[in-house]
Formats: sequence, C-alpha cells, structure tokens
Amino acid sequence: MCNVDCVKNFDFLIFGERFELRENESLMVNFDGKFIELNPNSQNHLKRLERVLRRRLLLELEPAVQEYCKKLGLNFNRITIKKQRSRWGSCSADGNLNFNLWLICLPKELIRYVAWHEVAHLKENNHSRAFRDLIKMEFNYREMEKRLKEYWSAGKETSFLFDQGKASPHHHDPD
Repeated sequence: MCNVDCVKNFDFLIFGERFELRENESLMVNFDGKFIELNPNSQNHLKRLERVLRRRLLLELEPAVQEYCKKLGLNFNRITIKKQRSRWGSCSADGNLNFNLWLICLPKELIRYVAWHEVAHLKENNHSRAFRDLIKMEFNYREMEKRLKEYWSAGKETSFLFDQGKASPHHHDPD
C-alpha cells in the first residue's frame, strides 16, 4: 500500500494534464483546480477515487463510441471500464467494448483514438490492412500507436492509485 511519501511532490495525469496529489483526510477530486486530495493509506479513498475516475472516463468514451459506430454503420453491445494488465482496450465477438481504466491518464485525443481503434475492431477483428485503412479514416495509426507507448510510463508512476503490483498497460504493435 502507498504511504504518505507516495503523495508528496507527486502528480497524477488525468486527460494528459497534471493533477497535484495532496494528502488530506477527506477525498476530493477538483477537475477545474487540477488536484486530488486523499488519504493515501485509505482503501476507501482509493476505491472511491477509482469510481470517480471510471465515471469520468465513461463520459469521454461513450459519446465517442456512439459517434464512431454511427460513422461506420456499426452497433456495440456495451462499454466496460476494466483494469486490464496489458491492453488499452479490447473488443469481444459479441460487441462488448472493454477499455482500460488507465486511459484516464491519456489526453482526450488518444482516448478518442483508442475508442476508434476498438470500434474498428467491430468490423475488422485484426490489425490487417483493411483495419489500418479504417483507422486512417480518422487518425494517423503509427503516430497514435507511438504516442500511446510514450504514455506507458504514466501507469507505472501511478500504480498505487489503481492496482498494486500489476503491470502497466501498453498496446502491442500490429503484426
């Protein structure tokens, strides 16, 4: 578990912007002021913070997924936010889109890219040329994948907030 030293002089990324972590006996996330107050030794605070961040991430993902499905003439079943070990997102055969909670650390443009990437998998469930052509309709595939890798370390730095001891997310290169 994290102790007070984890919080001092430490920042956390939310939507690619630095939020200052401050020790406090009550939990508060101030999106306008860009700070989070919490007791780093409180499991309750960490669980509540995770719920707040999940809701905020879903507010970004849901409209993007709906927009992208409409553009491609596709449907999805549901969106789930998970603590995945090695992927930013995944798509199941029955149309469920799973997104990693760590996406909350990424700039909104990269979150939208991951949403487009997973929606594209509803049509092309691989990383083929046809899949990459779908990605290119909205984004520069190579540039976005490169940028995702650059954010990999952000997960390692803030692992105590989500899940002790698990690997940080990263996205594998296409075949």
